[in-house]
Amino acid sequence: MKNRLLLVFVAVVVLSAVALLLTHRKTAPHPEVAIQDGKTIDFSSGNPVVKDSAKEKDAIEKAVKDMEEAAKGVIFTTPSASPATTKKPDAKK
Repeated sequence: MKNRLLLVFVAVVVLSAVALLLTHRKTAPHPEVAIQDGKTIDFSSGNPVVKDSAKEKDAIEKAVKDMEEAAKGVIFTTPSASPATTKKPDAKK
């Protein structure tokens, strides 16, 4: 019984120490990257890489058009607005 209690105590101390080390370890500072109009920042490599190519600009323009098309007809109202005064978008068939 004493051995089991001692083993539990040691396990709690070890787990506490590991948790303390993991929460207080130092991490590398995040590099600052200036945001620039018309350019993208790629983080896929783990580091910020500013991209400014025609391919990137085309992808941004296409995404903007897709978002505008998807948001067409969307209406935001307040909870106090009556249903009779709100316009509903046409249902797609």
